[in-house]
Amino acid sequence: MIESKNLENFKDKYIDEFTDDEEMNDRIKKIKAIAFDLDDTALDGQGRLSEETREAIIMAAEAGIEPIIASGRSFYSIPDEISQVPGIRYAICSNGANVFDTVNRECLSAMFLNPHSVEQIVKVADDYIDTVYLDAFTRGVPHSDRRLLDTLLSNEKISEHRKKYLRKTRHAEDDIRAFINEKKSELDCMNYNVFDTELFEELVGRLQREVDDIYYTSSLPQLIEISYKDAGKGSGLRSVCKILGLDLSEVAAFGNADNDADMIRLAGIGYAVSNSSQVALDAADIIIGPNWDNSVADEIKRIISIKD
Repeated sequence: MIESKNLENFKDKYIDEFTDDEEMNDRIKKIKAIAFDLDDTALDGQGRLSEETREAIIMAAEAGIEPIIASGRSFYSIPDEISQVPGIRYAICSNGANVFDTVNRECLSAMFLNPHSVEQIVKVADDYIDTVYLDAFTRGVPHSDRRLLDTLLSNEKISEHRKKYLRKTRHAEDDIRAFINEKKSELDCMNYNVFDTELFEELVGRLQREVDDIYYTSSLPQLIEISYKDAGKGSGLRSVCKILGLDLSEVAAFGNADNDADMIRLAGIGYAVSNSSQVALDAADIIIGPNWDNSVADEIKRIISIKD
């Protein structure tokens, strides 16, 4: 693992102590696509796409490098100002449960949770009905227990920008369990919102023991994200590479959380921002600066400069 950006001594935007590494430069020259997580990776500390990062994504596309969104977000919770950046055509969403064509707003591939798994997930949550709130994503649209949305203002464990994001994107369900039962054959994924974090490991253990055919991960300390067993951002990246006719070695992937780790490992070059979870840091080939410092933008431009 190499730290390519020293925050205190970073003198040149696109050249650092790693540039002279001939083997890595050869790998960078092969890059034909960049896959990037959004929250706490490509987006800034307020959940916004900076002008510098937007510009870098457009520059990559103009240089013949395919930019690919890779997010735990459902498709319809990705703002148009991100999904419609010129050059972006594909989005891996809901932790790889589906892949969308962002231009035509068409779902190209989808994996749904097994209905029996859905029932088991709800059954586990029922034992924590006052402390675990459910989300359910169906065909790219996110739905949440109204209790979660009603308690956002008083919840000090959620950042202000995430509160704003949840209020803006979620469809509130008065009876989330009835909704889930009605849609149990077409759920992209489900979430446990766990605000008593002492329960986190207990819930993970019960998912392992009591629920069949699932993939679970986490992007936040209070969130357990559950999809079909073959999902994951790495799986989504394989699907997009197949569409584009690319090998995984021709992709650079950027992330920050546990749910990014499989994608970071699979890519030809895996990057973690310095504010990443330990799981993501351990998966990375290169650690760059934090998300709030336009570090992804800087690294994209460095990739372009080396390829040129």
